[in-house]
Amino acid sequence: MFAGMIFVCYIETMKRLAIFVEKITEKEVGLNQCVLVFLSVLAIRNFIEQFIALTSPVTPEESAIELSHNLFFFSLAYLLIWMFISLVLKIKPQKLAYLITWSFLLMLLPPIIDMTRTGGEIYWSFYLLGGPKDLAGYFVSIFGNLPSGIVYFGTKITFLLAIGLISAFVFLKTKNWTKTVLSGIGTYLILFFMGAFPSILFFIYSLFSGKLAISSIQGFHIAQFFGASGKLWGINFESLKYAFAWKLGIIYFPFLILLLTALFFLISREKLLATLRNYRYPQVVYHSGLFLAGLGLGILAYPGNFELTLFSVAAVLTLLISVWLAWFASVVVNDIYDFEIDAISNPERPLQKGVFEPKEYTELGITCFLLSLLGGLTLGFPFAVLLLVYQILAWFYSAPPFRLKKFPLLATFTSALALLMIFFLGYILAADGQDIHSLSWRITLLLLIAYTISLPIKDFKDIKGDKADGIWTIPVIFGEKKGRLIVAINIFTSYVLSVFFLNEMKLFFWAVIFGGLTFWVVVSPKTKPRQLFWPVLFLVFVYGLILVKIVFL
Repeated sequence: MFAGMIFVCYIETMKRLAIFVEKITEKEVGLNQCVLVFLSVLAIRNFIEQFIALTSPVTPEESAIELSHNLFFFSLAYLLIWMFISLVLKIKPQKLAYLITWSFLLMLLPPIIDMTRTGGEIYWSFYLLGGPKDLAGYFVSIFGNLPSGIVYFGTKITFLLAIGLISAFVFLKTKNWTKTVLSGIGTYLILFFMGAFPSILFFIYSLFSGKLAISSIQGFHIAQFFGASGKLWGINFESLKYAFAWKLGIIYFPFLILLLTALFFLISREKLLATLRNYRYPQVVYHSGLFLAGLGLGILAYPGNFELTLFSVAAVLTLLISVWLAWFASVVVNDIYDFEIDAISNPERPLQKGVFEPKEYTELGITCFLLSLLGGLTLGFPFAVLLLVYQILAWFYSAPPFRLKKFPLLATFTSALALLMIFFLGYILAADGQDIHSLSWRITLLLLIAYTISLPIKDFKDIKGDKADGIWTIPVIFGEKKGRLIVAINIFTSYVLSVFFLNEMKLFFWAVIFGGLTFWVVVSPKTKPRQLFWPVLFLVFVYGLILVKIVFL
């Protein structure tokens, strides 16, 4: 009878737990709430590690690097597990958002467990560094012996707890032992992959570089590869500990964006495709070109800082992605405040087609804005500041109370200033001290004038909508035909100005040739307003190559 009572209690408990699990998957958590909880818990963890635990004081910059590193590690781990469990259960990821949000509290356990165990100290690394045989040993022994060396005692316990909780959740949700075991093994593989990530990346690097046989790799090789202090581009690092975290950060950031894109796809393929179609790719190419042009000038000014390595390429990719995110954040602001204009001129855009609600489109823009700043901060404060200034100028351009796009010349001058931030971003990556003092004022002034008088080329496709909303662009004031002539003259003038600002008469012939071709493309009625950007961009690109060859090489 006693056994029967236990069985009945077990059945009743399982029913209640199953009902609880169903309720969890029915609750909704907004994107802003989820991100805010994640960042809040991460901030509390950082506070515990740096102010409560027995550790040596750190500088604000070191604190920012450690915080961003924790952000990358845990966000990547959570995203991988989130998408994996979603696929195992065959449900939309948003159904798991409430559960994932609560699970963020697990991030607080490792330092608390460590401090309890050691009397106040915490271990500084949770990575498994070693050769293939070492990793195999760690894998079959479930992260090795407890505790061990520099690896978090608390992190190992928390990882095992996470595996157990996820397996229990999947079982209660499905009552399927196969899926339960699969979810446990999959979660373990993901956590092991994250813990061994530096080692795995070094294996791949060694395989392709051929500098070291994989069979001879040991833990100190990996520590030296990531932790070597010194210079990357124009950025100096002196701390072994924080150089390790910093270099991992510039690898993690592109990986994070890739996973977020994949999560976006799983949540709504329609919204992701609408976002990609709305990206304005000529401007993406233009922003990328400006960044790379600035980087190129930085390399010419500081040739000793140029070295082609895995980390130098990752740094460039991180900043390029940050620029793309910053651009799209400005697109969202522009779309929200240009709703009436786009209803006339661009009815195919996401808000006009009802693909996004205004609130969720705003959340998407805020997310891109924050990720852009995170990418800049991964490299250092100066990069984040330039991206922030770019966003402020974009806001002034599109949004009330200023809405500077209403005023001709002032509108394009504001856009020109914003574009200069992107150019400076590339330059300071290669520059010592991350400043622009060594950049010639002639180049800066040339770009500022050229952008200011040439950027009205983007306004021809919006004539009807701008006119209806009282936006006084050159095409609205003078009409399309005269507006084309004015803009064409301005662009031709920009070509000619490059000869005199750079004080190189050998450019004059090429400036006249390419300025003339661009003039013809802009005034030609055969070139539709929506097609203006690509041929003009191509001609500017070719002229830019010739300019670099003549002036700088």
